Amino acid sequence: MSNQATKLLWAAFLFVALLVMGQLSKSEAQEEAEWLTAYCTDAAIWAAEEARGVPLNQRTGQPDYKGIAEESCPGMRPAAPALTTQQRQMASQ
Repeated sequence: MSNQATKLLWAAFLFVALLVMGQLSKSEAQEEAEWLTAYCTDAAIWAAEEARGVPLNQRTGQPDYKGIAEESCPGMRPAAPALTTQQRQMASQ
């Protein structure tokens, strides 16, 4: 096999390897997103049932055992008050 054919074969191999690695990383990212969606859903259900006073042994979902729901899950961060106390005092004057 000629030197040029060998280089072409290596270039093709590297190209295919890069394509495979790209597909694997996309699949990994999709799996991570699906896991986070399921985790956030379960944590939200647990928190809602806890707020409603559902007994511990009757709750569904799961608690935020990793402690990441507040940062990673949309809607799980506690809402801030619309106005601070100082702003309310200024508005009432």
